[in-house]
Amino acid sequence: MNFKYKNLNYFNVAAYLFFIWFALWSIFYAQARILITDPAFYLFNIINSSDFFVPGTRYTAVINQPLVLIGVKLKLPLHVLISLYSFSFVAVRFVYFVLVNHVLKNKAAGFGVIAISVVGVAQSYFRPTSESTIAMLNSILLYAWLCYANRWERLGKWKELVNFFGALILIVFGYLTHPIALFSLLFVIVYYAISERKLKSFFPYLMVLFTVGIFMHEVFIGSDNSHHESIYGNLISSPSSILKEIKTYYPYKFFDTRFKLLYRPLGILFLGGVVLALFRKKWMETGFFVLYSIVYFVVTCTSFKAGDSDMQMEKIFLPLVLFSAIVTVNALVEFKINSKPILGILVVLMAVTSYAKIKGAASSYNGRIVYLKEIVEIANKKSVRKHVITREQLNNQRMVFNWAMGIETLMLSSMDKTMEPLTVFTAPNLDEVKARMKEKDNLMVAPFYTSYNYNGLNSSYFVLQEEAYSYLDLEEEK
Repeated sequence: MNFKYKNLNYFNVAAYLFFIWFALWSIFYAQARILITDPAFYLFNIINSSDFFVPGTRYTAVINQPLVLIGVKLKLPLHVLISLYSFSFVAVRFVYFVLVNHVLKNKAAGFGVIAISVVGVAQSYFRPTSESTIAMLNSILLYAWLCYANRWERLGKWKELVNFFGALILIVFGYLTHPIALFSLLFVIVYYAISERKLKSFFPYLMVLFTVGIFMHEVFIGSDNSHHESIYGNLISSPSSILKEIKTYYPYKFFDTRFKLLYRPLGILFLGGVVLALFRKKWMETGFFVLYSIVYFVVTCTSFKAGDSDMQMEKIFLPLVLFSAIVTVNALVEFKINSKPILGILVVLMAVTSYAKIKGAASSYNGRIVYLKEIVEIANKKSVRKHVITREQLNNQRMVFNWAMGIETLMLSSMDKTMEPLTVFTAPNLDEVKARMKEKDNLMVAPFYTSYNYNGLNSSYFVLQEEAYSYLDLEEEK
């Protein structure tokens, strides 16, 4: 059997190796990624209900839950469930990669899935539950579908109609995932129309109107527009002052101060896309790409001008990675060269540069697990298994806050075979939970959820003795 290296698809090989590496890392950092805020709360509810968990209206959260739910049904150990949940977020990205790269045969889309996973990513790696990420993956899927269906010659005169209705389904699914999908969906629709010479067809315009229509409905008519208001409220309220004030907005400062350490690969990808597209004389595509990226940057800085956590700031700039990845690869594949080795090298370079950034952030997130274990060890010195501390007792520099600490400490102690399970709840205001503290069969899991009856616990994983909560002074017990 003669093996010919020239027939090897270097991009696919590099992509598979990337996902293997990404999966191993997700297991290695499982506790740091899952025992924190939303992921811990989601996992806690999946385990106790032995069913999918939908937090509010975040229906797409279930996409990442099948593996861990199977693990619960099989009664796998808690540490295995945590690893499965962490791994599942990588598995979902891989499924999207297979769909767009192999089924829909779009290299740009496949490269985009990898790019948004690592470019501009450091702290956000340690909070995998994010509807905005699924929204971008759905936008990438929409782009791949539009290009694939456009080449589906067997459909004949029905091609555009099938393409259109398939796109509508993906637009609805993509937009309802997260409001920030508005910009990534509009980008792929317009970029597709320009690059595939579809501007004379009325279907792309209908797609744009449909997408904007959903946005307008959610903002002005929808029964719950608070999510849209929180994102786009600043933009709508003060559009005239944006350009004068933008340098004072927190996201602008965040991007500027972290450009060399975090966003240089994005800058290279962006410039690469511009240069390659111009070299191929893609004047309209290049103009749209540059202008749209600037508009998105301004809108994002304005919408989140008050700031948020660093991991949230990282996520709001990921659509810029998506835009740059699609434009760069589309321009690259038009050259009369084998682009697969080049794409393979780019995947390797992205993985290598992201390794240092993620590893740098890992020290803080591993450190918070160490701190939580220290608190659990202190609490274990007492015979009481249910404890309350005040927020002021926590060392915020070690990134442990009051959000889901009742769950995080319960899980850590339940996995420790040297102690009986316990929980430590952090009260923002002690007076507000005094009545709940007296309830012997009650678990306080988070400040917004202080009444969780023992009947709701899955006894295969969580067993707490019935007793009242006791105040714990961490400094006194050290």
